[in-house]
Parts: sequence; structure tokens; C-alpha cells
Amino acid sequence: MKLLVDTSALLALVLKNDQHHAAAAAFARANPSARFTWTDLCLAELATRLRARAGAAQAVAVVNDLLASRRYQLVLIDMELLRGALARMARLADQRLSLADCASFEIMERLDLDTAFTFDGDFRACGYEMLP
Repeated sequence: MKLLVDTSALLALVLKNDQHHAAAAAFARANPSARFTWTDLCLAELATRLRARAGAAQAVAVVNDLLASRRYQLVLIDMELLRGALARMARLADQRLSLADCASFEIMERLDLDTAFTFDGDFRACGYEMLP
């Protein structure tokens, strides 16, 4: 199973005091063969939020672990993807979507993924399946 992974799910996996930690950890344990795609914009969000909530050392350690893992495929946003994400943001101006979310939607479309490991309801609102 290949899924896009969102910042909300990664934070929930890492932070034991996150309201979604138990669900995220149970999902990850129950799906050991799942592979996750994420973007450098998601990486930036994750590092920034972890630094604020758990400190720089943990943020760096977590991101380094994810980068080293074969379970996570990092997609770097190039100019074409960035323009697509910005165009999507303009089309969906009535929704409060981040650039990272719009880039994730672009990646999902380009990789033919319809499901994300996320706790962000914007994915469902934009027509994608959410797990767990």
C-alpha cells in the first residue's frame, strides 16, 4: 500500500501527547508494508512544528530518521509542481489550504494516489480518502 503522508500524521506518530497519537501508532503498526510519500514542504512543516513543540534536537533527529527510512519517499517540489500547487490554491481559494497541502494534492494526482495518512480534514474536503 502506498499513501501520501501528511504533517498531521507524522506529528501524531512522533508526539505522544498529540490527540491522534494512539490512532497513528496503531495504524503504522497494523500496516508494516505501507509506504509513504511526502514532500519537502511537508518536511519543512514537520521540522518547524516539532521544533516548536519538542525542541530542535528532536526535530532534527526525527527528520533525519525519516530521511534515512526506506518506508518514506521524499518528493522534492520542482518548478512544475510548485506552479501546479499554486494554481490549485487559486482554484480552491474558498478553502483555507496551505501551499504544502496543495503540493500534496498535486503529488497525489501525479502519482495516482487517492488516499493519505492524515488527520487533516482538508484532504477529505478536497475529495481524497483519509486513513486511519
